[in-house]
Amino acid sequence: MNCLIKYGSHFMTISDAIEADRHKHWMMQLFLCSRKELDIEVHRQRIPCRAVLVNINAWHRFQSNGEPVFTMLVDPVSELGRMFRGVLENRPFHVFPGPVTGALCQAFDHALSESSRDAFLEFVRTVMGHFSGGTAQSLDDRVRRVLGLFDACSGEDEAHQVKSLAAKVGLSESRLGHLFKEATGIPLKSYIVLHKLQKAYDAILDGETFTAAALRAGFDSPSHFAYTNKLMTGMSASGIIKNSEFLKVSRRET
Repeated sequence: MNCLIKYGSHFMTISDAIEADRHKHWMMQLFLCSRKELDIEVHRQRIPCRAVLVNINAWHRFQSNGEPVFTMLVDPVSELGRMFRGVLENRPFHVFPGPVTGALCQAFDHALSESSRDAFLEFVRTVMGHFSGGTAQSLDDRVRRVLGLFDACSGEDEAHQVKSLAAKVGLSESRLGHLFKEATGIPLKSYIVLHKLQKAYDAILDGETFTAAALRAGFDSPSHFAYTNKLMTGMSASGIIKNSEFLKVSRRET
């Protein structure tokens, strides 16, 4: 089983074949296993739980060991990501309390038993519903404008240059970098790399080839995309994509 789900700027996977080497990245990551404790380490510490949120830039290792697992990569600049920053409070991870874990596990079990598009959509609704309504840190208008430029970009080099972005919002490169890091918790240059990775997977879910998706997203080559993906996820891009079913969920559907 390997289902790759795109919801807004977040990526979700339901899989029983995950083997992620020790790595870190600039996304928060939620892990959920309904039947057994997760096989996960954060900063080489084994975390005995069934639902955990790992902070950005925290070293972690994970294996599914043949057990169906749900994991979500959370865009740190999104409303959900900014709300999760408050939950984590600069800690490397947060174990969810029993009531939340129980509700999510029950919904996950139901989705697995049905194993249909509608069941997975309902599970996405449940996951997002549990974390909606929290307080997210507001964003500076100039940071919002930069995020809007990312949303509108088509992979051209200029859209991925700090100098160009700063000019468009009327700030120096250093000032924009400071504002962006303060508001989102992630350096602007690191977010540009993350944005390109998101664009590449978005293109793959739209049916483009690995090579075409890498170039469309602004990577120099498919090998550059593959290297970046391995560095940030601990897995090969081909391993993630191979034998996967793709489900792209619009917010209107949820």
